[in-house]
Amino acid sequence: DLGKMAILDVEPQALKVLRTAEFTPYVVFLAAPSLKNISDYDGNLERLVRDSDMLLKAYRHFFDLVIVNNGIEETIGKLQAAIDEVYVTPQWIPVNWVY
Repeated sequence: DLGKMAILDVEPQALKVLRTAEFTPYVVFLAAPSLKNISDYDGNLERLVRDSDMLLKAYRHFFDLVIVNNGIEETIGKLQAAIDEVYVTPQWIPVNWVY
């Protein structure tokens, strides 16, 4: 549909399939907050931060934008601003998507 944008939550391995000329995605990674910014955390959060860091290192070259999730309101605001920007600003794409 014209004027609509699909938002997908995918496994990192899917980026290799989706990052093509057919889909021309704008990929945003929502990173876990730094543990030093959180006073009360448990082992689950430590694992989340560790996994987030690992994904960022392994797949950074697929991401157009990284947003650190320091708070839901701030994160949603940054994501909305990014979506708005994508609609009005020409984006760079790999040359092999054109030819």
